[in-house]
Amino acid sequence: MNARTLLQVLRNSIAVACLCAFQSAHAGQFVLLPEGAVTLIRATTVFNVDAPIALEPGDLLATSAQGSAQIEGDGTIVALGADTRIAVDAALGGDALALLSGWIKIARTQAAPTEPLSLDTAALDADMRGGSAVLRASRDTTSLFVETGGMTLALPGHADAHQPLDGEHYAEREAGKPLDVSTRPAPSFIAAMPRPFRDPLAPVPAPAKPKPVVASQGRPATFADLAGWLVAPLGIRRSFVARFRPLAQGEPFRSQVRQNLRNLPEWRRVLCPPPAVQRQRAVMPLQAQTTEVES
Repeated sequence: MNARTLLQVLRNSIAVACLCAFQSAHAGQFVLLPEGAVTLIRATTVFNVDAPIALEPGDLLATSAQGSAQIEGDGTIVALGADTRIAVDAALGGDALALLSGWIKIARTQAAPTEPLSLDTAALDADMRGGSAVLRASRDTTSLFVETGGMTLALPGHADAHQPLDGEHYAEREAGKPLDVSTRPAPSFIAAMPRPFRDPLAPVPAPAKPKPVVASQGRPATFADLAGWLVAPLGIRRSFVARFRPLAQGEPFRSQVRQNLRNLPEWRRVLCPPPAVQRQRAVMPLQAQTTEVES
């Protein structure tokens, strides 16, 4: 092996090692601790998870009607109520979650990273450094109560307009309407809140090494699995065309996307790609050709 080849091998090895370290750092950021079955969509595969696993950016999670779970890592605990759908947002690169629907309770301790935990919902965005808070989200409305600490709120599409929300304050917003802030939660919020959320969150004992998921244990995602996410007014939606494009190469996913193009305009180029531009062959001017012949 000559020196040039050896140098190239070393460069490739370093690049692979850095990539693995980067992925491991992100993969170990959060651990899912399910209480009952949790549905996980990783890449384009669906898994039924009933044991602790390390989460990865882009993971989509859904608890069952009778289930619950906790996400833990780096001084952060996020409890998931029943019928809750949440994602680890890969777009932001840090501690970021996108709540599609359902209930969550968050607790961040002094051991949490200096960067805030970012929360994306359809009607409200929030950054949280420390303390505890309870959130409920749907496609149209987000409501939250800050128990301790504080959060910084922003409206989707108005990222420059930030509003701090201190402990023992409640905020609610319906999409397209102003933010409503008060010192007491709405009675409907208290009545519907999961009972375990009334108590402080505590870490769940977890095994030293979370169980990995294997592709052979899952199944390909269907349109029904993804329908709610594909139309969600969330930032993570921008990554879905590239991520789920392989599913649109087959049926029935392709036909189902076509039937919903009104709500999925970004998929039009996947189903109806523009015609390829043909490169025209350069033609030498007649005068230049005559000159060449004469010479």
